[in-house]
Amino acid sequence: MDREMMSDLETRVANRKRELIAEIIEHKQNSSRVGAAEAIERIKARLSELARIVKEGVVDGWANVGPSATLKLDEWIAK
Repeated sequence: MDREMMSDLETRVANRKRELIAEIIEHKQNSSRVGAAEAIERIKARLSELARIVKEGVVDGWANVGPSATLKLDEWIAK
């Protein structure tokens, strides 16, 4: 995969990760809302899934991400 595509993937993953972290912060600020704790736990699980995918598939940096890891990351972003 070329460098530009990997850079795009890295950027999309980082952007989605930032969005999820912002959602956690929002839920914590509105913690009295029903379901906030469950929503936070779901988001934390998504972030843990990302960490696992990155640990397994982004071994030598984003320039060397294989097709399998790329697919998993694309699927993770789409969820």
